Amino acid sequence: MTFVEQRKHERVTVDIHVYWGWTYDCPFYDRMISLSEGGYFLRTERGAPRGQPVFIKFWLPEQKTLCGEVRYHLERWGVGVEFRGLSAAEEASLAALVEHYRESSRQ
Repeated sequence: MTFVEQRKHERVTVDIHVYWGWTYDCPFYDRMISLSEGGYFLRTERGAPRGQPVFIKFWLPEQKTLCGEVRYHLERWGVGVEFRGLSAAEEASLAALVEHYRESSRQ
């Protein structure tokens, strides 16, 4: 069986501590370890089924709470999340942030 990459956006490696949760109040605190314009990987012991809503507090450049959906779960490692319902301004800010990390990794 051959693995086929299905991501629409290239990911960058990050180490961002974030508040997040299954509800808008974001009661958990863990690390985001990769980011793209389309989603992120959250390093956490908490698991979730595919399709589970996820909320994350994020700075773009002001604090926002963004919504996403679990795309996959790696046992004892974390969850891959796809962003959902972003505004055009949030998408632009997110793209600028990803580019910042991409440029930083090249230096």
